[in-house]
Amino acid sequence: MPRQKRRPHRATPARARPGDHPSGGEPPALPESLRRLGLAPRKALGQHFLVDELALERIADACAPQPGETVLEIGAGPGGLTEALVAHAERVVAVEIDEELAALTRRRLAEHAHLTVLPVDVLDYAPAELLAEAGAAPPYVAVGNLPYYITQPVVRRLLEAEPPPRRIVVMVQREVARRIVGGPGRESLLSLSVKVYGQPRALFDVPASAFFPPPRVQSAVIAIERHERPAVALEGEALVAFFHLLRAGFASPRKQLHNALPGALGLSNDAARGALEAAGLDPALRAQHPALADWERLFGVLRRRFPAALDVRG
Repeated sequence: MPRQKRRPHRATPARARPGDHPSGGEPPALPESLRRLGLAPRKALGQHFLVDELALERIADACAPQPGETVLEIGAGPGGLTEALVAHAERVVAVEIDEELAALTRRRLAEHAHLTVLPVDVLDYAPAELLAEAGAAPPYVAVGNLPYYITQPVVRRLLEAEPPPRRIVVMVQREVARRIVGGPGRESLLSLSVKVYGQPRALFDVPASAFFPPPRVQSAVIAIERHERPAVALEGEALVAFFHLLRAGFASPRKQLHNALPGALGLSNDAARGALEAAGLDPALRAQHPALADWERLFGVLRRRFPAALDVRG
């Protein structure tokens, strides 16, 4: 095993309490599937176990691994999704930060020789390192029921990985899912950043009642199909500068772009308005309205006219 850089916080098994679930009433009874395993979720690790078998099967189906592809599962938990995945894939590498859960899943699914369970923090290793440790190799797809507080860093790591997964299927907070998917007039900094690398789409919602304990929020499953190459024809420092422009645009999302960009990029109002018009954009638009191709056009205009405004080194 690679040396584990961060060990999970040791906490006593958490019990659901009033207020830990949407009803705010008496805590739900421990599901029989978890009771047999002697499990209770750990609040310190943000654990909400998905126990709905139909939802587990739908997520496994959405991975759609092709012959020769490995499935990299992030956050295996007690192995409910892992068990569904081993029926769909030739090779499964499951990552779980909680060493006790990893050991339990390994023992419970020991008859599946094509499964490897690694007790590590996914944020400490590149996907290629995790595959190599398990004796697997690309191509691969990634899947996970992600703790909400690590959704964005995990998705970013997967999208920027070398080599990247062909597809990413993750369950996240429903509001985050909507921000990732975006759409005409509904783009966000998150959706545009994702669309540089892949095409996100919403698959289905998962109610709080599908988990134990039920979280306070609703969840949704999304898929991101990775582009063969970035959707913008930029790389290296130019790509870094492009993300700087996106952040500038969304720094004041309620403002119209001709008012938001001057302060964020150090431009005059006339310069910002002129650049927007040269890119074929209405200066009165807000950041949520332009599509990725529109931002790329604006980036080209700014790079020609005002390169210092895009210099992130300053």
